[in-house]
Amino acid sequence: MPPKRGQKRKSNTAVNGNSSNGNTAVLAPPDRETWQGWVEMESEPAFFNVMLKEMGVRGVKVQEVLSIDEDMLAMLPQPVHALIFLFRYRTQDEQDQYTGTQQDHIWFANQVPDFACATIATLNIVNNIPGLQMGKELRDFRDFTNDMDPVTRGEMIDDFAFVRRIHNSFARENDLLTADLHAQEKIGKAKKKAATAKAQATKAAKKAEREAKEEALNGPSRASQRSSVRRGSKTPSTTASTPVSKAVHSADASPQPEQDGDFKLSGKGKPRARLNLKGPRKPEASEEDGAQPRRSGRARKVPNRDVYVSEAEESPQEGFHFVAYMPIDDHVWKMDGLDYHPHDMGTFGLGGNGADGGTGNWMHVVAPALQNRMSAAELEGEISFTLLAVVHDPIVDDRKSLFENIKALQAIDKRLDALYDDWRSLDGAETSKETLLGPSDPYDIFNIDLDETELPASVQAKTSSEEDFMTLIEYRKPFLTKQAQIRSSIRSAKMMDDDDEEKARHRRHDYGTFVRKWMTALAEQEILGDLLK
Repeated sequence: MPPKRGQKRKSNTAVNGNSSNGNTAVLAPPDRETWQGWVEMESEPAFFNVMLKEMGVRGVKVQEVLSIDEDMLAMLPQPVHALIFLFRYRTQDEQDQYTGTQQDHIWFANQVPDFACATIATLNIVNNIPGLQMGKELRDFRDFTNDMDPVTRGEMIDDFAFVRRIHNSFARENDLLTADLHAQEKIGKAKKKAATAKAQATKAAKKAEREAKEEALNGPSRASQRSSVRRGSKTPSTTASTPVSKAVHSADASPQPEQDGDFKLSGKGKPRARLNLKGPRKPEASEEDGAQPRRSGRARKVPNRDVYVSEAEESPQEGFHFVAYMPIDDHVWKMDGLDYHPHDMGTFGLGGNGADGGTGNWMHVVAPALQNRMSAAELEGEISFTLLAVVHDPIVDDRKSLFENIKALQAIDKRLDALYDDWRSLDGAETSKETLLGPSDPYDIFNIDLDETELPASVQAKTSSEEDFMTLIEYRKPFLTKQAQIRSSIRSAKMMDDDDEEKARHRRHDYGTFVRKWMTALAEQEILGDLLK
């Protein structure tokens, strides 16, 4: 993942007034509203749902998929717009996925800022769902970035304060501080690397100057002979000590993103440490090198004399990463913000010869790839995965059905009023007080919603031609039963939304400050020591 472009953030410090001496300096968390960084995001569906809602997205929801077998996938609300896969990222996953397939119709952004893969995956999905209702901010952003390349889009996301504030709203104080320390560590490593490169350049310049002086004093033959000897000497030790070239991606020179920095998984399972099943590789033996046998069975560690000790990079911790899979037209695409391009996984279509086997289900293209990935990781001891589905929100269809139901009951009741004024007092014509016959605040139904709803043609034909009010009363009963079912479904969906909001509220609440002040108060009252005994 390319490093975040921008100046180094200054570390904020504050004096803890609750300390015993009043002089203890502690690191103060930055202001979320103005902070320029990003924090790692948990794979909690409730957080994604609240994030989408606050971004102005309507009509989709995120839910966890516990298994990718066909029966479980069939139980998901249809249609399934996309899958989000959380897994432990490996260095070999970073590769150019360009397949030559036309991609101009796909909105795809690279991950430029650290810890932003959850939002990158989400935006790569919602910006490719046709007809999806989005808020003004996201619509304007999509239009503004529509003609940009993936890297530039990633940079624009990094500068998109509206989305960044929503993303970071789920961060605790410790998350903000950890992200700042991570940025400072990266800056420190970059400075150390630059200093090492400068030292190498200085050493090379001095060496060249010394050789030039030696050549001037002793003549070209001796210096040339020494250089030729060095160039011609290829002992096994010097050959083995040649440093292996390592690709270094520059944010200014290459659009390829680097490794992601996300580490957190859903609290439902603690990630296990990966086990390295392969032993150390033994160097190839050579009869000419004359190396003495070692008593230890461990392979000899080849010294690298061409690299400064300060240049040695720590092997990066393999963190967790979000990747999106979704169908666009008749192709299935893997959209990983750490790849150059979206990856075309194949075609699908009912009765066709695509990668889905002609079933018409795009998830049949993705499921084998996910199965193989998880099986390979499990062999290495890694069992921490999360799969989320971006599905059609059923409440959208329920609300539409409720509008049509209310519209039909209004038309039937109006016709009954014209046929018989006192029809409501007849047996079988009762209407419960829960039945909706017009606008309703609890269900967010307004007159404009009903005015924009068309009366079903069958109801229009029945109410305009029927002359028997008893027949109309019987015709009305199924609509009452149907509405009760719709209201129950909407109430269940609202309860789930409220539960998501509650989880987000608890996540966003700063319990740490309360606990610290409470513990400080107990200590000041000399009670804390007794409680700890």
